[in-house]
Amino acid sequence: MGSVIDQSANFRADFGSIFRSSAIFYVPENTKTSLSVSNYWDFKNQIEVGVVLTRRTLDGKVVARTEHRFDEANVLNIEITDLPHGSVEIESFSSRNLRIPYSAVMAVYETESSVSMVHSYGRNHSLIELEDNKSLTLGRESCWTVRAAGRIRNRAAFHNGHCAVPAQRARLILANQSGQELDHEFDMPPLEPFATHLFEIDEICPDYRQFMQGQDGWATVHFENSTAFTRLLILWHDPDSNDLQVTHSNFDYADHQTNTIESDKPAYMKLPRIDGVGPLNATVYPRFTPGEYEATTINGVVPFNRGINLPAVGDSVSFRRLDGALPARIVTGIVGNRESSRLPFECSLGVMHDQRPAKRFHWAIVSRRLQSILHLTAYPEIHAEPEQGFELVISLYNARNLDIARTSLSFACLEELPPGLDPAELFPSDWDALEDDFGYLSVFCSYGGLYLFSSMERADSYTLEHTF
Repeated sequence: MGSVIDQSANFRADFGSIFRSSAIFYVPENTKTSLSVSNYWDFKNQIEVGVVLTRRTLDGKVVARTEHRFDEANVLNIEITDLPHGSVEIESFSSRNLRIPYSAVMAVYETESSVSMVHSYGRNHSLIELEDNKSLTLGRESCWTVRAAGRIRNRAAFHNGHCAVPAQRARLILANQSGQELDHEFDMPPLEPFATHLFEIDEICPDYRQFMQGQDGWATVHFENSTAFTRLLILWHDPDSNDLQVTHSNFDYADHQTNTIESDKPAYMKLPRIDGVGPLNATVYPRFTPGEYEATTINGVVPFNRGINLPAVGDSVSFRRLDGALPARIVTGIVGNRESSRLPFECSLGVMHDQRPAKRFHWAIVSRRLQSILHLTAYPEIHAEPEQGFELVISLYNARNLDIARTSLSFACLEELPPGLDPAELFPSDWDALEDDFGYLSVFCSYGGLYLFSSMERADSYTLEHTF
């Protein structure tokens, strides 16, 4: 059995003494990989940081290490051109407690035909975290959609920490739409410090498509590890179109445990309304806290006790547990596509409940070159709508200088809130200055019931990620 993960501790940012934050990203072959780092430490908490980037080969050997600061711009954009295949670690250091041990960084992956983005997922725990037992290093990773159609390649990248991991027998647990599970053991090679290991479904279990019965299913991997945060980067690659899409895994909550909440209200998941994409589908990944549940969508009530795909759910899904207290964490996903011929995008999410604290500050990556939209959703069921209306204060940060463009929008009620905001319209005199660089938007709102997403698109390829 894994660890008990108390979500309320995460909401309090109860991580101890954090003077270093980090993130590690996979650099795939034949893919333009860009890392975009905003100086959110400053514009959120007025903390000065220095940043170190370390490029490594797949076996963990250092290729280059560079230092970066925010002396001349509020955004750092680094295109990885000196590493054909491997990983990049980003470490942020400060003389003040950063509170959060991961660096909130975005990676953007581009091929000739596609674009996809993901926020920070893996990292190497600090010695303080390990000594204070504030680390989670047991590899129990799930919420991995396995696409069974055509020749789509299903992979997941794990980044080892600073200690070697010996060879081991690992487990792959596959689940199909019928609720069947296939438990498969396989040999996992030894890992050198900072090595990147790729779990590849075709190599581990070549017969998986037959088990999936021609439909998308899910995978879970169990493995041993000593110093790394075990979250995986999930990758889907279509060799026929060269499309690439990514998201991240999440914990196996059938093994790890999460706290429960006592409430008369259900939990909710709100989906953005996206022009030209839709209807959006929702996924409840398997390996959640065992129990009997029901999901309510515009299509009615759906009982479930295993992973389930919910097509065309509309703007909202609510969740109840029928045989006990609702777990604080049920991992869900948003799945959609611009065109049926393209790989679908997938955004890993979760449910909101009335013990989730209000969130008033958000920030997100945007691009002029890859058309970006800011998508807005609201949770008045959890956070009561303000009687006097509310205001959004929106700021635009760029990679060219320290200038910050600001604008504000006022709304009398949530019904007036648009489903999306176009940064080009918000900042008509500053947007073009981004040129081909990535920038960032921040949004402050005194009403704490908003949840935001940003999107990018390239031709018919689309990618969506929630804000920080």
